[in-house]
Amino acid sequence: MGALALLITAILATLVLYFWARKAQLEKQLLQEREENDRILSIAEDLQGRLKALQGRQKGTDIGLDMLDRLFEQYYVYEGTDNLQPKVLKEVRSLVEGLRGNSKLRQSLEKSLNESRDQVIKRFRAAFPTLKEEDYLLYMFTVAGFSSTTISTLLEKDKPYVYNRLYRIKERIKNADIEDRDFLLSQLEK
Repeated sequence: MGALALLITAILATLVLYFWARKAQLEKQLLQEREENDRILSIAEDLQGRLKALQGRQKGTDIGLDMLDRLFEQYYVYEGTDNLQPKVLKEVRSLVEGLRGNSKLRQSLEKSLNESRDQVIKRFRAAFPTLKEEDYLLYMFTVAGFSSTTISTLLEKDKPYVYNRLYRIKERIKNADIEDRDFLLSQLEK
């Protein structure tokens, strides 16, 4: 009888420990999802700020307004509901994916920068035609004023990688015997 009671106690203790561990695992997963959502929302805020700055410098470009319209539309439709955060996050993810891939959104950003900053991206591409596309994107996102966190997310790289690549690009520009050297470097300082 004592062995049976001990067996039942052991089984109950195992079940309690299992459910406790499962609950802890779910809480950890929920915390990670919240942190990811917060990170994505901070990136969206950064994008919004940078696009407003671009919009202020050049009238007629619609990239910033288009992004904001999409975000505010989702916010308006789902405000006050449980679906607000997932819908806005979905829209932000869509914008991030648009800037990651070879899309109209990324091309529109490049066009906007060229029009507002004296053909900066076009001049960079012409001065360094053998760079990787990732280097052109890094330069473009930096010129646009995106934060290192935003650039890391858009390029799907760690921040140290972004810092190292940007340093190499700056050194390459400094050491190049090109007419636009000072102009291209000055665009990275804004």
